[in-house]
Amino acid sequence: MKISYKRELDHNYLILEQEELQNNYQAGMLIKNRIPGLLECTLSRMDGAAAFYYEITSRQNLRLVLERKRLTAPQLEALLDGLLRTAVSCEEYLLDTRSLLLEPDYIYLDPDTWEFSFCFFPFYEGDMENGLLELSEYLLDRLDKMDPGAVALGYEFYRMAGEENTSLEQILSKWKEGETRDEGETDTDEEEEIKRTGSDIRAAAQQEAVIEPASSHTERGETTFLKKSACLVLRSENSAYPSMEITGEQFLIGKKKDAVDGFIKARGISRLHGKISKENGLYYLTDLNSTNGTYLNGGRLEVNEKARIRPGDHVGFADVKYVVDLSGELLYNKSEREDVAC
Repeated sequence: MKISYKRELDHNYLILEQEELQNNYQAGMLIKNRIPGLLECTLSRMDGAAAFYYEITSRQNLRLVLERKRLTAPQLEALLDGLLRTAVSCEEYLLDTRSLLLEPDYIYLDPDTWEFSFCFFPFYEGDMENGLLELSEYLLDRLDKMDPGAVALGYEFYRMAGEENTSLEQILSKWKEGETRDEGETDTDEEEEIKRTGSDIRAAAQQEAVIEPASSHTERGETTFLKKSACLVLRSENSAYPSMEITGEQFLIGKKKDAVDGFIKARGISRLHGKISKENGLYYLTDLNSTNGTYLNGGRLEVNEKARIRPGDHVGFADVKYVVDLSGELLYNKSEREDVAC
């Protein structure tokens, strides 16, 4: 399965390619119908191969959304509800849920409404047990540990996903039964254990030691020198938009204020528009499925395309333009040499 992304006019697509297209009932149902819970899909044929185009315009994948956000109980419930509705849709259209891609990279959502859409690839037959367990483990790592509902629900889903000979439908039906249980009914021993586990995790999170910042002065023998890290800065070309100092390994840029590090309030900016990442001391610019494009030195990046940026480069998010610069000083003693990012 070859994976790529493409922008055509005002639409962005996730593309999954199949080398040989065989008669497949599931492929026909997916292409001919708009199935609730699944990404809308069209088919392109060329030389016997097939490319499935999944509409992802205005959506973001789960992994990206959770890079700087922790899952709350309502958001986790929205994900499980979305999975349940999608499983029901698959049953109605006689589709095998084992063809659902459960990796966070292929689970898409609207960042405002948390409405989920899932990717169904007709020629994929995954190991549902491992897929569900890996998804539940991923979600556990990204729970808001201060939210008791999120902790309890996350561990309940993890417990059910770890049961042998289970299926997506069985897990979700058990979860829904628990959701609709009478309020006066007594918790089972397993549910009490889940609650205790959640309490232990929250207590541990609250008691985490605060790591004191390292001193900016380093001593080596009798030599003391100051190290002040250089950082990347996007200097705005328009006084209406502030410059941005890039901090951390991942820096999200967009107009959804509570979900990004660099907030741009401007027409044409997507909620999650672009990302600057730092990898091995180098900086990269990535377009995040934006509607109006992310630009580097006048060229428009493809959907999810990543390109290295350097001081002096010109970066644009829709019509908002910046110049890449370095800020800060680096002072070394003669025996030390560090490579500066960019």
